[in-house]
Amino acid sequence: MAGNFSESDEDYVNSTVLEAVEVRSGSEGYVIKMRDGKNLRCVHNNSQGRNIPESAPQPAIVLRIEDGSETLLPIIVLEMPSVLLMAAIRNVHIARPTIYQVVKEMIDKMGYEVKLVRVNKRIQEAYCAELYLTKTEDPTDSITFDLRPSDAINIAVRCKVPIQVHRSLAYSDGIRAVEPARMAVAAGVSEGLLFTELDRPDGQPCLEAQEFGLVRNMLIAAVEERYKDAASWKDKLMQLRSKRKNWA
Repeated sequence: MAGNFSESDEDYVNSTVLEAVEVRSGSEGYVIKMRDGKNLRCVHNNSQGRNIPESAPQPAIVLRIEDGSETLLPIIVLEMPSVLLMAAIRNVHIARPTIYQVVKEMIDKMGYEVKLVRVNKRIQEAYCAELYLTKTEDPTDSITFDLRPSDAINIAVRCKVPIQVHRSLAYSDGIRAVEPARMAVAAGVSEGLLFTELDRPDGQPCLEAQEFGLVRNMLIAAVEERYKDAASWKDKLMQLRSKRKNWA
């Protein structure tokens, strides 16, 4: 657990990172695509939540609020931070050091250590985060940096420190997964879609998971400057997408 860094510690709650790839929203709610290709359908946790317009799938980091409420907080990010975060969570080895590894080593060499990360506010549609450091030899000596949540969370995962979210954000922006049975009772049929017919594993190969794996390998190869490998992964990705289009 993190130490006390301010008088408002009770305003924050711990969270964990889900292995999510992207999020899209629409009139039916939210759909979170997980790393394994499964889809998680969600609705606003707060009926007074802000109105999110319909959007195409976007790379995202999804935090699960650890207060027993099963609240999820999706944060839309760029694709590279999302891929590097999944690589850190899955312990994927990257030959060349990433910027997050460099920052971690710089903090260590300066005699500090990362204590926690906080997603503390939202300005219009952009979330903000803070990175808390303490002096290794004197924990009472602390400093704070403002960062993008995608960068702060990447550092937190590599340093194995708590990721906290302000309770007001979890309440106003949080969403929750909806069980198929509950959705059927509450909504029945909506615009021709039976909510009971949700995506569920059927033991068949998942093309979405294959696609994500190819994208991940392509990006890692590009980061490591293995451009021939990246081009090869791109060719395979194009072949898979062409196959999916033909099947559709």
